Amino acid sequence: MKKKIKDIYKSSSANRTAINTVIIYLQRFFAAGLSLITTPIILNSLGVKDYGLYTLTIGLVGMLSFLNWSLSSSTQRYIAFAIGEKNDENLKKIFSTSLVIHFFYGLLLLIVISAIGCFFVDQVLNIPTNRFQDAKNVLYVVSGITFVNIVSIPFLGVLRANENFIAISLLGIAESLLKLGIAITMFFLTDSKLIIYAFLLLFITFIVFVINYIIVKNNYKKIEINFKFYDTHLVKEMMSFFSWSLLGAVAIMSRNEGVQVLINMFFGVVKNAAYGIAMQVSAAMSILSQGIIGSISPQIIKSAGAGEISKMIFLMRTMSKFATFSISLVAIPLFFECPSILKFWLKNVPDGTIIYIRFIIIFGQVMLLSAGIQTVFDALGKVKLYNIWVSIILMLNLPISYLLFKLNYPSYSIILVGILLELASLNVRLILLKKNVEFSIKEFYYDTLIRVFLPTIFMGTIIYLLGLLHLGVFIEIVLAFLLNLLLYPIIIYKFSLEGKQKELLDGMLNKIFKK
Repeated sequence: MKKKIKDIYKSSSANRTAINTVIIYLQRFFAAGLSLITTPIILNSLGVKDYGLYTLTIGLVGMLSFLNWSLSSSTQRYIAFAIGEKNDENLKKIFSTSLVIHFFYGLLLLIVISAIGCFFVDQVLNIPTNRFQDAKNVLYVVSGITFVNIVSIPFLGVLRANENFIAISLLGIAESLLKLGIAITMFFLTDSKLIIYAFLLLFITFIVFVINYIIVKNNYKKIEINFKFYDTHLVKEMMSFFSWSLLGAVAIMSRNEGVQVLINMFFGVVKNAAYGIAMQVSAAMSILSQGIIGSISPQIIKSAGAGEISKMIFLMRTMSKFATFSISLVAIPLFFECPSILKFWLKNVPDGTIIYIRFIIIFGQVMLLSAGIQTVFDALGKVKLYNIWVSIILMLNLPISYLLFKLNYPSYSIILVGILLELASLNVRLILLKKNVEFSIKEFYYDTLIRVFLPTIFMGTIIYLLGLLHLGVFIEIVLAFLLNLLLYPIIIYKFSLEGKQKELLDGMLNKIFKK
């Protein structure tokens, strides 16, 4: 089996994309399944308020560590670009320099969280007074988890840039199993469940980091963990790239973690629990797109490094399109059958969970339309104007939602605002991309507005009409998913894929089943 996988990797980029997609999907499906099992266990063990408090803490730390996203995407871009250029000396400098940057950023973050995090708990957040100290303790532990994850970024960047998705996937499966074990352990504890849960997650995070370190050190001799390769000039270049990516990081923070904090300020920890569950569902569902994104992204970056612009644009459109289609396999029936599924899945469904899930499904679909565009700008290094314009639009989410909440609009308004802003930013992304590379905006719109959404609307109508027959809850759920899984791929293949994309998909599937 190992020899067969090596043969696939050596043959062509299409074969690598195929095997990478399969590997990522297997790991992510496994992780999603365990996550869906773990979530109700943790919810019932901790209770709605403690679960909401934990998700709020994650959101607060994520808000304070907004640079994390910028560092991660930028570091992977530099490493993959150096590999595409076949510049081993520069690769060593990039890795060592990025490791130093990540380490000191992690330390700075710990200090910031200690100072600012406690202020938020005492003065800003809507937390019961008797839970202040628990919130602070969990805040410290989660910040430790964040520090370890930040230092791990250069090692993960090496694995992703080298397309070693086998190692990444095996580690992901092991981490998911350990988290399930922690969830089960919570049932046997009576006191300090929330603190113990956070500490056990920190322990798992550290173990995964150590294994990542060992894999990189033993398998990639071109990567030397030696600070003699630290380059101050490279620091200036990378930090310049980081600084413009910083705006994008702030925008992502405001759209994700900032939402949790704002919801808490107006509606309390119960709504945080509902939003946290909705995000768990979204994360599990996004597994379907991550396989596509994870396997094609390195090819886009390497195409840019090799100067193959037309190939890069084709991969960009294909990634956005395939990712959106893959999510729809589950998103369409889940949207309509969400109330019934939640009754089967959770014993205690926090108020507002259903409406959150439905709007987040729509939000996720819209965001995926521009997934490939983001990767192209990172690959080209043209991040200044891109991050300025896109970030300004996305950062409007919190102030607009704040005003709406002040006017007594419901909590889900923040998601609707995010959807509208994401659509606006998509148009800006396309205009900026047109200024940097030659491609057809009209063709992109046709791909997304006609070839993507018409099949989605068609299948949604069928499943909605199915619900009007009142065949019974279980039968309706099974039929909804079964019809979508059987009909939707056929409609997409016949109506939505252009010739080259059909050839790419056929080639990937043939290689997968043949090998």
